[in-house]
Amino acid sequence: MRQPGAAAARAGGELLRPLSGRPTPRTVALDLLLWAVLCVPVLMGLAAALDGVESAVVESPLDAAATMALLAAAVALSRPYPLAAAVLALVVAELMAPGAAFAVTVLCYLLGRRDARVWPAAAACAAGAVWLSAVVIAAPELALDVPGMLITYVFSIVLPWMVGSYRRQRRNLDEAGWERARRLEREQRIAAEEARLRERSRIAQDMHDSLGHELSLIALRAGALELASDMAERHRAAAGELRESATAATERLREIVGVLRESGQAAPTAPAGEGIAEVVERARRSGVDVVLERSGTWEGIAPMVDRAAYRVVQEGLTNATRHAPGAPVRIRLERPAGEVAVTVSNGAPRWEPSRGRDAAGGGSGLIGLGERVRLAGGTLEAGERGEGFAVTARFPAEGARAAAPGAEEAGGPPAADEHRRAAGRRLRRRTVRMAVAGVLLVALAIGAAGASTYLRLAATTLDPAEYAALRVGTPQEEVEPLLPWREYEYADDTSAAADRYDCRYYRSGTGLPTGDYSIYRLCFGGGELVSKESLPELGPYPDAEA
Repeated sequence: MRQPGAAAARAGGELLRPLSGRPTPRTVALDLLLWAVLCVPVLMGLAAALDGVESAVVESPLDAAATMALLAAAVALSRPYPLAAAVLALVVAELMAPGAAFAVTVLCYLLGRRDARVWPAAAACAAGAVWLSAVVIAAPELALDVPGMLITYVFSIVLPWMVGSYRRQRRNLDEAGWERARRLEREQRIAAEEARLRERSRIAQDMHDSLGHELSLIALRAGALELASDMAERHRAAAGELRESATAATERLREIVGVLRESGQAAPTAPAGEGIAEVVERARRSGVDVVLERSGTWEGIAPMVDRAAYRVVQEGLTNATRHAPGAPVRIRLERPAGEVAVTVSNGAPRWEPSRGRDAAGGGSGLIGLGERVRLAGGTLEAGERGEGFAVTARFPAEGARAAAPGAEEAGGPPAADEHRRAAGRRLRRRTVRMAVAGVLLVALAIGAAGASTYLRLAATTLDPAEYAALRVGTPQEEVEPLLPWREYEYADDTSAAADRYDCRYYRSGTGLPTGDYSIYRLCFGGGELVSKESLPELGPYPDAEA
């Protein structure tokens, strides 16, 4: 017995736990607007009752005030306790005011939208079924009304709840999709940062290769001075100290580069100080169809720019051989005024590239290359060109400070959130446009219907002054030009005049907007006007002989 009791206690505690926190000004404003909308049918029912309509859904102002107060309580409960709000609205609609039926539909929709739990709604439906069974048992004559009641409950309670549940699940699915996009974006940022760090470690390696070589030459020349026989002792000691300092600096540089290099990263296989011509020649010897073109001199270029240009060529050749095997590669080095431009382009691949692990670089090579170019003060462009691919880097020839990192490198807000906000704004704009279009279409339809009705009524209207000017005995050919071009369709005239003569019916006015008008009856016989009467629309008809 403990387990059912504990389960019931847990279920009760879960039902008593609110689904939302403290209300905000926005939620309060939305709830007030919802309450005002739900009160409209009640106020319309009150207006009908005050006009004397016996079938009004609200009997008195006191009933309307009580109903609106209970609806206010239901709306206040719709966020923390949506099930209680729906049940309260149902009780109000069944026992107090049928005008609250619209509130039941709306609050059942909000129940499905706001509460992900199914069992409370199922338990409420089961309780309703038990109550309905008890009512039928107590009053068997109500059994014939059960099918209609079930259909009403399905369309006013169950179906709105299902629509709300669908909307909630769709919203959760959309949120999961955006969360996945944010996660993928974070992973891409991490991968890009790793690529940039790898490129910076390569820059440190290049620094080691260049500075280490120069420091080694300094140490070697200092050692030669130290051994020179014509050097004074104090100069020989200074040369020895210079040699030791250069050797120590070389060792410290090697240690720093070793720390910067990633664990497990292989030592560079390219010769230290290798230039662009050498890397192109190595690629050509390995079977790559590559052409190197130069325009302008390559002298006087900053070392950082030279090494960055080398990396552009190296990465461009690597990408071409990996993603476009067999394609011809063209490398163009240009030196316009004050600028260095390096372009590596390839044509279409001659056979399908490999899709193995090495082919799945994910673009990290270009990310690292972009970091190298940025640190050299240049800009990088990469993209498709014709049937192939091209990478173009531009640098100031004397070098410059590194350009500021982009928004992604600076760790700005995720682009997925901005895309989501933009999608929300587009959706709201489309919704507003659709609502405005719907209102305009309804207004246009109402206007067209009103205009059509007015024209139809005006076409059957005989001006009262013209009616008064007509005289019995006037020839028919003189009367007909004065009559409207269309007759008023009136088929309820069973008088003797209607049977004996050719009677025509016209209105005294359109009846808009008051609805007051009379019906003119003109009867022709023997080629002349034999009678004219002004008949009330539903009044008695005088006999034609009168």
